Amino acid sequence: MPIVNRALFRLGMILRQRRLSALTAGWMLPLILFANAALARDLIILATPEEPYKFVENGIYKGIDVDVIDEVMRRLGVTYSLELIESGTRIQQEAMSGRADMLLLFSRKPERMEFLHYPEESYIDISWNFFIRAEDEGKIEFRDFQDLAGLQIGITQDFSYTPAFLGSGLNFQTVPRNTLQIGMLLAGRTDAVPMNTISTLYEEKKAGRLEKLSYLARPLITKPYYNVFAKASSFPDIEGLVERYDATIRAMKADGTLDSILVRYLGERHVDKVSGGT
Repeated sequence: MPIVNRALFRLGMILRQRRLSALTAGWMLPLILFANAALARDLIILATPEEPYKFVENGIYKGIDVDVIDEVMRRLGVTYSLELIESGTRIQQEAMSGRADMLLLFSRKPERMEFLHYPEESYIDISWNFFIRAEDEGKIEFRDFQDLAGLQIGITQDFSYTPAFLGSGLNFQTVPRNTLQIGMLLAGRTDAVPMNTISTLYEEKKAGRLEKLSYLARPLITKPYYNVFAKASSFPDIEGLVERYDATIRAMKADGTLDSILVRYLGERHVDKVSGGT
């Protein structure tokens, strides 16, 4: 017998045995109906595909965010469905209309806060750090741009870097494609190159070159990203779910679960630099 039906059956037995008044029975019935509604459907989660955060491999959803959400919802006892959609605009429209309950990996913007609940906890900062060769670790540092003077710095044609960086007067080596940067760095043709930190760690782990690389701790630019909840959602107590989500993320940070997920995709050596969010 389904859980909800068993609960209704037991309630009926109690009502008959104790001969509760119609008033009391009328007070308890909405509680059962609320529980029934909560179990009636999954939490609907949408996201745009992007490795290593959320992607499909051999028909299976994988990624840092997928693993995090799966563990969060397991701990909360919430069932969910996840769909990856290429258009970021479309999934925001789905959240505005209430057809989606949760979206994965969004930066905080005032216009988005009009229709999205942002949790307090972020476990991912998307940053651009200067990658260097592992053998140069401790020899190169970045407190300000003058620390990089005299080095060959790789940049990619038509990429939007910060105005301060482009106007720093450093020695730039421009390449047409970002995929060439790490190869040029390891070949000694450049000394440092700003790259998307998590994506680069993931790709170089897959390529087997991660041990040859390091990166400077201070990022060129960084921004926390959040898993967000739709204000228009009809899922029961969506604001309460945000609070419970925050508490669960804090617990996963404290017990090492988040770090273990990051190690799975990025390797152990650099996880302490990228985990925790802001």
